[in-house]
Amino acid sequence: MVSSLAVLRESKIDSKGREIENRVILTPALVKGLKAQCPGIKLYVEKNAGAKIDFPDAAYEAAGAVIASHDEALQADLILGVKETRLEDFPKLTENIFISFQHFAQSRERTELALRTKTAFIALETMEAEKSGHPFFPCLAPMSEAAAKVIARHADEFALLSKKIITSGLPETGLHGAKVAILGGGSVGRTAAEEFSERGCEVTLLEKNPDWLRSLAGYFKTNEIRFPKVTVREVSPENLRAAVRDSFFLVSSMYTAGRKPEKIVTVDLLRTMQPGGCVYPVDIDQGGGVEGVIETSILDPFDLPVIPGTEVFFFAPPNLPSMGARTSSEALGTVVLPHVVEIINKGLDKAAEENSVIASGINIRNGKIVHPGLASVFPRLAQ
Repeated sequence: MVSSLAVLRESKIDSKGREIENRVILTPALVKGLKAQCPGIKLYVEKNAGAKIDFPDAAYEAAGAVIASHDEALQADLILGVKETRLEDFPKLTENIFISFQHFAQSRERTELALRTKTAFIALETMEAEKSGHPFFPCLAPMSEAAAKVIARHADEFALLSKKIITSGLPETGLHGAKVAILGGGSVGRTAAEEFSERGCEVTLLEKNPDWLRSLAGYFKTNEIRFPKVTVREVSPENLRAAVRDSFFLVSSMYTAGRKPEKIVTVDLLRTMQPGGCVYPVDIDQGGGVEGVIETSILDPFDLPVIPGTEVFFFAPPNLPSMGARTSSEALGTVVLPHVVEIINKGLDKAAEENSVIASGINIRNGKIVHPGLASVFPRLAQ
């Protein structure tokens, strides 16, 4: 049974040793709602968990939570976070449940540390449902939408401030908008296509799933007045080359639950982009689908590196939604809360048995890999 729950204060450090995570999994309003639905739960919030986005400890106390230290929070039956479990925290975990974005496929080290515990790790990014007959990731979707909106805003400012380019062009003079290639038609890809299209850009959206490809094509055709200049194509070598060639922006958002994306965008292909353009590998937290990119920081939004061997820049923070942390936190917590309540009321076993979304989120439990996607990445660890 789950008798205690703790909300963590997030901490993620970039390559320069700077703190770059601002989100919190539950806002004070959601904590209050949780207490109302689960009145017997002992609810702890780590000190300063929401301070960066103007949710002070006093607001959590008013909502019914007790402020705790980090180590105290790790002892709760159910631990809620946003980002991956810290390396130093794995040995401190007991037989509890840890819910957050985990991205185990990106790190063998973190996966091995998790396997040494008896904790059940539920990864928000692999929680899978079905929507209109297609796979849908309800907890990943709001963060994907946020990331896409941040990208489009960044692209506008990068082009204008760094390259003196107006991304919409000047249509009345015959000057077209910037060419944009988007790989992957999930929540990131579709939202990015909408955002860039509304800005006057010429967008090519590539998707590999035939059914979802038809759905996207129908959607953008139906909404052509609002989202003009969006072409939807299947992922093929020919279409990929045509989409990337002469593009000024490239968004990579290829995602398969629990797996690393295939690096289908090579350096040779990137050389065909417009010099001075920018690549946005939103899938970087799973390893990225673009050759030559590494993680960058949200604190350096316009001091961008160049992909080696090319003339294009890249912006690849693993936590883009943290640039809009308050909105992202409110959205994420709203989606996650019903699943948390179900686990508290039923226990993990019954909740997973009755709710396939919760079951699909369990990556590691009792020292074993249980998610098939993660097992395919580390087959020896899954034995």
